[in-house]
Parts: sequence; C-alpha cells; structure tokens
Amino acid sequence: MKSIIEELYYGNIDAKEDIVLPEKKRKKELALYDKLKATLSKESDELFEKFIEITEDHYDELMRMIFKRGVSTGIMIASEAFIEGEKLCD
Repeated sequence: MKSIIEELYYGNIDAKEDIVLPEKKRKKELALYDKLKATLSKESDELFEKFIEITEDHYDELMRMIFKRGVSTGIMIASEAFIEGEKLCD
C-alpha cells in the first residue's frame, strides 16, 4: 500500500468526485431552475446566468477554504494527541 502522501502526489485521491448531491434533490433543483428560466426575458436570463456563474466560483472558493480549515483542524488535533499523549486522558 502506498502512503497517503504518495497517493496525493500522484493525484490518486480526489475526494470531490465522491461527493454528489442525492438524485432526488438534484431533480428538484433542476425542475425549479427550468421553471424559473421559462419566466425570464432574454436580458434577465443573461443576468441570471452571469449570477449563477459568479455564485459557483464563490462557492468553489468557499469549499476550498472549508476544506483547508478542516485539514488544519485535524492536523492540530492529531498533533496535540501525539504531544500530550496520556495526559489527554487525565
């Protein structure tokens, strides 16, 4: 078995692919999107699409920040566990 560091280096770990919104929720989302799009004028539709694009970019950035915070927190917890050892159980 390769180390986790090697797996990360070679790009064999991509946790984002495993995270998928359940089909039922995606269908509801798409149905609402289609219903809304049908009511928009051409200008409103273009503005709405730009809004969606910007929102997706910001969401991706936010998810990266959350991921980094989670990894950092996990490393700090592991570090404290190794440093403190048995003292943590007192």
